[in-house]
Amino acid sequence: MKKLIYLVCSTMVAFTACDPLEDTYNQLDVENPKTATADVTVTLTNTYASETAATAAIPALIDKSYPQLGNGSSAAVTYNLTTYSFNNNLVADKFTYTLTDADYALGGTNFKNFDRWSQVEAFLKAKYTSPKEGDLVTLTFAWYNSNVSSSATTITDSYYYKGGQWNDTYHVSATDYQSVDRGRFNNFVAADQDILPEYFNRFLKAKTITANAGDIQYVSFANRPSSTTFQTVMAMVFDGNNWNKVSANIVTPTTLKFSKKNGTWVPDLTIKYTLIADNYVWIAENSTAGTADNRANLKSFKNFFQSGSPTDTRYWTNEQIKDGLAQLLKNLYPNAEVGQKYQLSYIVYKGSNTVVTTTFEKNASGNYVEANP
Repeated sequence: MKKLIYLVCSTMVAFTACDPLEDTYNQLDVENPKTATADVTVTLTNTYASETAATAAIPALIDKSYPQLGNGSSAAVTYNLTTYSFNNNLVADKFTYTLTDADYALGGTNFKNFDRWSQVEAFLKAKYTSPKEGDLVTLTFAWYNSNVSSSATTITDSYYYKGGQWNDTYHVSATDYQSVDRGRFNNFVAADQDILPEYFNRFLKAKTITANAGDIQYVSFANRPSSTTFQTVMAMVFDGNNWNKVSANIVTPTTLKFSKKNGTWVPDLTIKYTLIADNYVWIAENSTAGTADNRANLKSFKNFFQSGSPTDTRYWTNEQIKDGLAQLLKNLYPNAEVGQKYQLSYIVYKGSNTVVTTTFEKNASGNYVEANP
């Protein structure tokens, strides 16, 4: 009988105190509680075709790696984003058109010329209401640049529909062809194919296009690699010094922030906003940014003037621009939560219209300040 009691007691002890890893489990529970709140940084090797795809897939990956994190936690996740999908820049359909006087109204102007990209873009959307990916339009129209001439001049330019939008495309001119001994027929031939990227780099740099590393610029040119001449497109990417031919998908490390709310990881997404004409007018009429002269210029031309010397009274410094944009955001989004970010795209005039992007964040005092994208 004593032996039986002894066996029963031994069995009970085995279930309650004989696990040699129990102390380790207890320590892990202390260090990584199920409801811990923490900020973590994650780097993935995954590649996603879009931010939307990444936003949909990443929360499950965070949950799998950090199941112990509770509400209030945040995760900064870096992944690979396909920022350019290579397709040999095939041209679907080609259109050539010369504007009539009546056409300029489609661009939203009362004048018989265009003087900014937004007008050309508006015309393209009105004229070509159902564009296909890869459509190429070559337009001849009157263009007015007050810094160059007192009257409009006739120009020919190309526009390539890629990624769901019209892209202002560098159109190789007769002067360009002449500069590389192709001025007789204004086209390139079979012998030129390997050297075209070098030519286009030269043309783009001569135009002094304002660009950041990673920017894409399309080049439209007449090509005759065999017996037929056709208008086609080549994509060039800027490396910070030179323009190079794009020959594969471009993948860029990109970071998204997520926060855990109500047990679910949700993206802490930056809201993207492109200024419209009324926004420039609001800054000119209501903000204290800049000076009376450059605000008057902004109201007239709907862009921030940065051409020529900073001593020009129309010139907007970068800080003045950011000040005006911050005041605009406070007017547009007065009730946004602290920490909300807005990525603004706006037009700066540097001899030609250039789209610039700056990200702002609402701080605890209710003001908007420049932030990391």
